[in-house]
Amino acid sequence: MSQLEGTRVSPMERLRFFALGAYRTLQLSSERRSFEHKLESIVRAALAHQSGGLAAGNRQYKLLTTQANSICVDFTSRWNIDPNLLDAQIPAIAKLKSLADPAPKPEPVVLVSLGVAAAVAFFFLMGVLAGLASVGYHLLGGR
Repeated sequence: MSQLEGTRVSPMERLRFFALGAYRTLQLSSERRSFEHKLESIVRAALAHQSGGLAAGNRQYKLLTTQANSICVDFTSRWNIDPNLLDAQIPAIAKLKSLADPAPKPEPVVLVSLGVAAAVAFFFLMGVLAGLASVGYHLLGGR
């Protein structure tokens, strides 16, 4: 008995493996469409709230984000998909997270004080340059 004869797979086994692979592919495709439809409805609801003037960070956005995260975790764990890959492929997830937890805005006092400091520094440097120009004028023989 040669080594090749011991590793042969019967035609029925090959057909069964092929059918199982085709079934899993169809099942993944179907579940992915269902997952994307659910996620799309959540994102549409968030965008409708946003167009209605709801402020970022509101409770509704947080509820929608929690629901979307739950759907994403279920899908990624069932199909052994990296959640970061899912975030990269579907940018609406990041948009939803940014609506739920917006980046903190700097305090107006900080912005005003930075503006005043920049104006003071600008006018100080302008005065120094004007003084140097005057000294240069007088050193080069000006009156």
